[in-house]
Amino acid sequence: MSASQVLSPDRRLWVLRNFDLFKSLSAEELTLLAHESRLLEFGRNHHICMSGVKHTHAYLIKEGNVRIVSTNPQGKRLTVGILKPGELIGDIDLFEHELPVGQSAEAIGQCTLYAVPLDTLKRLVLGKPEMIFALSKLIGERQTQIINQMQDVLFLTVPQRLAKLAQRLAKDFPGSTKSGRAFVNIKLTHAEIADLIGSNREAVSATIAKWKSNEGPIDIVKGFIVIRDSAGLEEIAA
Repeated sequence: MSASQVLSPDRRLWVLRNFDLFKSLSAEELTLLAHESRLLEFGRNHHICMSGVKHTHAYLIKEGNVRIVSTNPQGKRLTVGILKPGELIGDIDLFEHELPVGQSAEAIGQCTLYAVPLDTLKRLVLGKPEMIFALSKLIGERQTQIINQMQDVLFLTVPQRLAKLAQRLAKDFPGSTKSGRAFVNIKLTHAEIADLIGSNREAVSATIAKWKSNEGPIDIVKGFIVIRDSAGLEEIAA
C-alpha cells in the first residue's frame, strides 16, 4: 500500500526541477508536469508496479531505494537492479505497454516516489530527442546489466557472485566507516543479497560466516556490507 503526500504546486515544481532527466524541459513544461503529478510513500517490500498490469504512471525516486525483481514461473527471484534517488521507474512503459514478463518494482525500505502520468511524460519526451536518447541509453544499460547477471548465475560460484556484488554495490552506494573502511551504504538482509546473486539465503549465510571466521574480504555489520580486503575481493571476483 502507498500513501499520498500533499505538496504545494511550487514545492512539486522544485522537486521535479532537481531531477537530471528533466533538465531540458522548459518552465512551462515543468509546471504542467508538477500540476499533474503527486508524491507517494511506500513501505519496505511494498510493490510499486509489476508486469501484467497496464500502468498509468511512471515513478521518479525522491528518497529511498527500489529494487527491480525478475521472477521465473517457478517463483525463483533475481534482483536485477537497485535504483537510487533521481532514477526513473517505468521508463520501459514509455515505449511499451508493460514491464517485461515476470518483472516488478519493490521498495527496499521506506521510500518516496514522484508519480508522473505516462501520457503527459510521453508527450514531453517525444518532443525532446535528447530525452529519448537518454532514456533509450538507460534502458540499454539496464538490459545489459540483466544479461551480465544471468551469465554470472550460470557460470560463477556463490562466493564469486557475492564478491562481484560487493564490488558493484560499493561503487554504486559508497560509504566509509570511522576507521576508513569502505562499506555499502544500503541495508540488506541475507535473503535480499541472495536475490541479488540468484542464490538462496542459506548459501549466502554460509559464505559470509566462512569469510567472517577466516578474516575474509567482506563482513556484514548491522545489515551493511563492509569491505575488509579489497585485493582479496578482487581476486575472488576475477
